[in-house]
Amino acid sequence: MKKIIVTAVLTLAAISATAQTFQQALFLDGYRLGYRYNPAFQNETGFLSVGQWENQTRNNFGASSFLYPRGEEIVTALHSSVTADEFLGSLSSDNYFSSNINFNLVSYGWRKDKAYHTLEANIRAVYGASIPKEIFAIAKLGTGETNYDLSGMRAWGNAVVELAYGYSYKFSDILSVGGRAKLLIGIEAINYNVSRFDLTMSEDVYRADVEADLDLTSRWNKVGTNEDGYMDFTRLSAKDRWRLPSGAGLAVDLGVTVTPCEGLTLSASALDLGGMLWYYGNAGVSQGTATFEGVKELSLDDIKNGNIKQQFKEVQDEFIHSVKVKPVDKHMAPEAIPFNLNVAAKYEMPFYRALAIGATGNYLGSGGIAYREARGVLAWNPCSWCGLAGNCGAGSYGPVWGFAANAAIRNFRLTAALSNGFGGTVPYSSTPLTANNKVFTVGLTYDL
Repeated sequence: MKKIIVTAVLTLAAISATAQTFQQALFLDGYRLGYRYNPAFQNETGFLSVGQWENQTRNNFGASSFLYPRGEEIVTALHSSVTADEFLGSLSSDNYFSSNINFNLVSYGWRKDKAYHTLEANIRAVYGASIPKEIFAIAKLGTGETNYDLSGMRAWGNAVVELAYGYSYKFSDILSVGGRAKLLIGIEAINYNVSRFDLTMSEDVYRADVEADLDLTSRWNKVGTNEDGYMDFTRLSAKDRWRLPSGAGLAVDLGVTVTPCEGLTLSASALDLGGMLWYYGNAGVSQGTATFEGVKELSLDDIKNGNIKQQFKEVQDEFIHSVKVKPVDKHMAPEAIPFNLNVAAKYEMPFYRALAIGATGNYLGSGGIAYREARGVLAWNPCSWCGLAGNCGAGSYGPVWGFAANAAIRNFRLTAALSNGFGGTVPYSSTPLTANNKVFTVGLTYDL
């Protein structure tokens, strides 16, 4: 069971794609997709987006919780030199990772008098998992305790197509307001919730009694059982692949900008206020008992040689085929989407307008997991074809930093940005050493 736990955790920690909103939008002159940060923002000209990729990955634990320096060596948290208090004290009651992805397929914006209009199509995806602290206590304490309640484990994911129309209006040189309406079309979603997980332990044997709900919207695969009654996935025939969407939803963005005096701009926005209604055509209740033998150590060689994924797959297959699945009726289920609340202030220096200072604040809510952040920003826009911005501050997981650049060649504008926390990653991998909130953005637009 220790092998199962440590393997699963390190695998989850290693999953990291490289979206929170683009917070430098207010500070880079000429950035054409600023209305996605605040729908009240207007461009000087019309534009066509060639595509933009945003990805935010969050985790409230890192590899440093499982790897410890001891002299010239690195040992795992299971090593006898690492105390239970040292290991378990570095973890939260619920340990999770999540990722929000937004791929902009196409955007089009145009001005008409004091109004600005935008149309766009995006593909969005969210996925993540949460595991209770008790699982790590088992790995460390073993049979020091005989009974554990591991209820509350969860894994989730969904993908949607987003069609959006935005409108902003500039009432005066002081006030602009805007909004965007979004139609969300569900592609696929999955939710796995463990409602009961009782673990009874003896010296070398771990017995798990499990009850969990599995909801799957997929039109491509269905959850079924094999001839022995255990979980199996069966592919549907081609005629069943093209049907109605798996879900539908609505959301709105709202924003306002105020310029109370020359050089000072204040911004506030609320993004993705809404939700989805999913049709779960594949649903099941998992019930059963799985028995595993204890494993005392997981060597660092297994990590370095990349054997973790294979080990995790073997454990996963063993567990899946130990739990029976009972089909349940199809059903509809509402689900909120990750939302953002943003505030920002920018002040252009009166002696040199190309230089600006300011601050941003962000609150992100996703699946009951909240993240807060505040940053100070320094921006330099020396000419119409170049802009730079840097920031630093503090978030829910500690200090954060970021930078962004905007460059124009003829009518094309390229923007790239990276935001991250301090702490670094495991060498030769993207596995974070500490809890972090990483956001990567890159995009290309064409001025019309």
